[in-house]
Amino acid sequence: MVAAIALASVTGCSVESLVEEGFERAVEQGNDGENVDIDLDSENGGFVVESDEGSFSVGGDLPADFPADIPLIEGEILSASSMQSADASGWAVQIQAEGEGAFDRAEQALRDAGFTEGEESLSVAAGDLVMAGLVNDRWQVLLSAIDTEGVVSYTVTELS
Repeated sequence: MVAAIALASVTGCSVESLVEEGFERAVEQGNDGENVDIDLDSENGGFVVESDEGSFSVGGDLPADFPADIPLIEGEILSASSMQSADASGWAVQIQAEGEGAFDRAEQALRDAGFTEGEESLSVAAGDLVMAGLVNDRWQVLLSAIDTEGVVSYTVTELS
């Protein structure tokens, strides 16, 4: 480890980048020879895992492939993830909204965009937890929140 730190200081690399690179290589090589690529983003705490089977990413920014026709409530994105494979696509976004009634505003925005209850939709209210399942012709959205905290979660899946 001392040698790695000394080498990092000589070559201008940070210890953080060496640890990140070492972790990526260890996981990629320890995957029984499958083609897996892992990219850690130490600045925002996110990561991307890609393989021949699909991809999964987690971070603090909205994934570039998040469906543009799904309205999100204004606020700070606390976490966001994307999962893509040949069989399914899905996203999860958690937003810290401002003001009262964040869940109601988020649900209304979806309804205004044409989302409705589907055959398998649900609506739940238990204490501070509220949930609603809404669909349109392409997407299914499970909207949930702990309304007193103003944190709204979207789980989006593509209908098959």
